[in-house]
Amino acid sequence: MSETIAIIGGGIIGVSCAYFLAHHAKLPAGTRIVIVEGSDVAAGASGKAGGLLALDWHGASTASLARLSYSLHASLSASHSGPTLWDYRPLTTLSISADLSSPPPPSSSSSWLSPSILASSSTLGTPSTTAQVHPAKFTRALLDLSLRTGNVEVRYGTVTSFSGDTSKGFALEIQPKGGGEPEKLKADKVVVAAGPWTGTLLKGMGVKGRASRIGGERAHSVVVRTSEERPPLPAQALFTSIKTKGVGAGTHEPEIYNRPDGTAYACGPTDSSPLPPLASDVKVDPLATRAILSQIAALSPSYFTLSDDGAKVEVEQACYLPTGSGDPVIGKVKEGVWVASGHSCWGICNGPGTGLCVAELILDGKATSADISKLGV
Repeated sequence: MSETIAIIGGGIIGVSCAYFLAHHAKLPAGTRIVIVEGSDVAAGASGKAGGLLALDWHGASTASLARLSYSLHASLSASHSGPTLWDYRPLTTLSISADLSSPPPPSSSSSWLSPSILASSSTLGTPSTTAQVHPAKFTRALLDLSLRTGNVEVRYGTVTSFSGDTSKGFALEIQPKGGGEPEKLKADKVVVAAGPWTGTLLKGMGVKGRASRIGGERAHSVVVRTSEERPPLPAQALFTSIKTKGVGAGTHEPEIYNRPDGTAYACGPTDSSPLPPLASDVKVDPLATRAILSQIAALSPSYFTLSDDGAKVEVEQACYLPTGSGDPVIGKVKEGVWVASGHSCWGICNGPGTGLCVAELILDGKATSADISKLGV
């Protein structure tokens, strides 16, 4: 009799788990892999993140996972037209310091930035150690590749209850996205990859430990399209420190990721706004996105100043990063139930490696492609 594996969460972690399960040599014939998603695939941070990939920026507990995932990103891109389908490309990552309160002499060779305010510039990553993807495009492309196997399907709805065990199977009650009567999904195995909602689900199952502490911090971001009259933005990501004066004086640290489609993504700090029930319920604070727009325009007036014939805002958005567990949690929380969550801002970067490790845990009994021994529940 064929099995059903339910994956709760349609972000990059859940989709990666589905992809690598579906492509694992030991997946039993006829196995159904059902992704249960309450809003839309990549509706949360997996669709609103910056998409930076870093090979060697990680601590001891996640270094092996990051190396695996960085390699998988490259191989997936090479095999499936990543530069075309999800804007994969290597890039240079810089640390930029700017002073808007007392402009120093010019000190940077990054000509697309305003040289009069730049205090310093240093290299954090080269094209051999940092790269980028468009998060939403990558997540959806990986889902499409999973669906083509014939083993994977997506069910849109919110898991409202979860009970059972390996002897009788698990019963998931799902409230359909479009409304109506609750539906049941019977599963033999379950993966909880619900991002910032993971902790709530696990607490409802009576699970304790690091995984049950996963919650969310809200992060705002913008996407700006530059004028077609300007030369293309360079393949760079910036980690900035901007000193300002006047209203809102202080030091601000927006991150900027230039994209190959003529846009730039920029994000600001996180806040502790309460986590809503669904990714589609996340609210945007206009003050937060306006601050980001002001800061990046100061760094590069010629590219990011908004005007009729200049830059245009394409998106002002917010999402919740899965935090609270320290390092990510990847492992079995009870018989038949695994968790993969808590990646904070590194979900896109470490998603493929996480998916492969989860597939190995379920089908091989242990993860062998990366050392995740310090990422247990």
